[in-house]
Amino acid sequence: MVKIDTVRALNAALVRKQPLVAVFFGGTGGIGHYTLRALATAEANGGKGFRAYIVGRNAKAAEEIIAECRGINATGQFKYIKAEDLSLIHEVDRICADIIQMEEKEGQDARIDYLMVSQGGSIFLPRKDTKEGIDFTMALMYYSRMRAILKLLPLLLKSTLPARVISVYAAGIEAKLYPDDLSLRDLSHYSYSQARSHMVYMHTLFMETLEEQYRGKLVLVHIFPGLVPGPGFSNPELPKWFRVVWRWVFIPIFGRLATVPPNDCGARMLSLASPRYPPRAIDGGAKSEGEVATGTDGTPGSGVYSLFWDGESNRNQKAYAKINKDEMKKKVWEHTMKAFEVIEAGGVFTE
Repeated sequence: MVKIDTVRALNAALVRKQPLVAVFFGGTGGIGHYTLRALATAEANGGKGFRAYIVGRNAKAAEEIIAECRGINATGQFKYIKAEDLSLIHEVDRICADIIQMEEKEGQDARIDYLMVSQGGSIFLPRKDTKEGIDFTMALMYYSRMRAILKLLPLLLKSTLPARVISVYAAGIEAKLYPDDLSLRDLSHYSYSQARSHMVYMHTLFMETLEEQYRGKLVLVHIFPGLVPGPGFSNPELPKWFRVVWRWVFIPIFGRLATVPPNDCGARMLSLASPRYPPRAIDGGAKSEGEVATGTDGTPGSGVYSLFWDGESNRNQKAYAKINKDEMKKKVWEHTMKAFEVIEAGGVFTE
């Protein structure tokens, strides 16, 4: 476990290094909110300033979060971008275009140093396709996230950190994979747990392929945050029995032992931009100093990381030993890019 005092020290060093530009998809609640608050808190103690873009559906929540963070650090810049439906690739494209346009007004300083993608929805929904042809849950948890990364790459590659991309979901929980049904259109393959397993595999395989294309210039992290108390567990889309059990049974009995405090979670998420999670060192390039995390390929400092809530690697070596990883990396990349190509052209993805 990376101790919380170490996490806070990493964050203090991070914000003193340079001004930061951060983007939070799903930033109007939950872990996105906690990480933004952690950024404002760290910056208030000697940071060099920051710009934060907050993407989410809830304008009122965004106003409250911005007011809270301005109360912590009055010098930070906050820009809210309303999202109508982040399950739609066209909506992600629109939002990314807006961020690029706003950031380019900064001139030579235009960049993104930290991108968090944490948009999500109910975990109990049956398979239901969006109008673009992708399962709603998979669209939120995987496709829209990878699309945001790709569309914001021009700004991410301008970071001098280099940039960190953080996807908050279920890292390390790989189980069964259906290589010939990546969309899980066969309903006998579909359940939430199976979709989750698929998306965890797809995160790692897509991220490793992307990292290979931009070696040394980008860090990609997939993290399981643990159980973090927040508004998501009161979502009216969740079954009533689940909300009742969570509030009146689980939290009172197991809360302290089984959950991660929101402030600690936010601080840990911000620390993923620290040198403990470096890009892969390329030939002749500088190597990271101090302890570094083990990447998804089993080597320290590989540039792609699957992490548990405490910042330590949780790569599922046994799961990947069961597949032809190189073949599946190619297959997942081509599948994902084909979906984006069809949808961008105005079609409905059916593969």
